[in-house]
Amino acid sequence: MFDIVLNDLRGKFGDKVLLSPQDISEIIGMSVGEQANKRSADDFPIPWSKDSGRIKVTIYHLADYIANHGKKQVKQQIAKIPDRLTRTQKKATKGHLEKEWWLFRSRPIIAIIQKSNLEQALDKKTLLTKILKV
Repeated sequence: MFDIVLNDLRGKFGDKVLLSPQDISEIIGMSVGEQANKRSADDFPIPWSKDSGRIKVTIYHLADYIANHGKKQVKQQIAKIPDRLTRTQKKATKGHLEKEWWLFRSRPIIAIIQKSNLEQALDKKTLLTKILKV
């Protein structure tokens, strides 16, 4: 993974070995100011050095960070994937046979009941008006 990332970075930066915070900001998704804050708090994840008063990161350290950081993100994404569901779990989810499934469906059920009650009330009202007219 490191070699692939390093080749990509070399394609982007050419023969540059030392990169500035502006160079790496887009790649690591961290603004220059945020990088400065993290460096001052000793929380910056990539090794850095000062060269004539300017902050520099080597392309090798950046490639190492991206390769390892990418692996961590992939592992986190894999950890979020649930284990295989059992047949009963699938049926319970698919058929809404879980306990209290109706709680999620209560609004449509209440709306149907209210509509039927309203229709019954209107039917009674029309029936009463017909009886009173006769």
